[in-house]
Amino acid sequence: MRFWTARTIVWVLLRIILSWVGGIRFEGRENVPRKGGVLVTPNHFSDGDPPIIGFALPRACYFMAKEELFAMKFWGKVIVWLHGFPVKRYTADRAALKRAETLLKEGEVVVIFPEGQLSETGTLQPFLPGVILIAQRAQVPLLPVAMIRVNEMMPYGELKPRRIRKPLIIRFGKPVSAEELTGGLKGSAGYEKGAERLSQMVQALLDDKPYPALEPLAPPQPSVAEKTEESSAD
Repeated sequence: MRFWTARTIVWVLLRIILSWVGGIRFEGRENVPRKGGVLVTPNHFSDGDPPIIGFALPRACYFMAKEELFAMKFWGKVIVWLHGFPVKRYTADRAALKRAETLLKEGEVVVIFPEGQLSETGTLQPFLPGVILIAQRAQVPLLPVAMIRVNEMMPYGELKPRRIRKPLIIRFGKPVSAEELTGGLKGSAGYEKGAERLSQMVQALLDDKPYPALEPLAPPQPSVAEKTEESSAD
């Protein structure tokens, strides 16, 4: 089955389900870049998150999903049809990271849930630093997203939607670069600090508050000309 055929069928079904559940509202959708690669990083409180974020995005996207899902005969095929690709969780899955990086460099939208797993409590878990590494290597912006009430519609451990009579809210933040998030820090320290800051941004969106300020964390490196002047002075 072709991607657009599968997507159309699933999206029609989602419209019917969401209408019954209580509707859906998009906020800040204009913040999604209209072209070029972008790494979308939503919170992950429900099994309903992947199809809902795909439905909410104004552009077609690819998903990084846990490899266990692809073992299911029916749903595994549906996930592939909808541009899902597997990742081995809790490992440095280089194949999955490379796949995401390649897609982003080709100008695609890629969705990765930075928590790495579902939150059982409905509160934000620490973000994994790999998302910062991928965005930095692909030279694309990250797009923080808050998915609100999806876990009320489909609580942790449940696969059947509930009628909550309130609209789901998908709140898109403004794009941010990996360099802004790392604040000038290099290596693993930069990736970890970047992931922490990205988590704070998603939490701000969940709370409907402004982003926290992104101050530089490392002094700027001197330019080649400045280094030359310093050497001459010595």
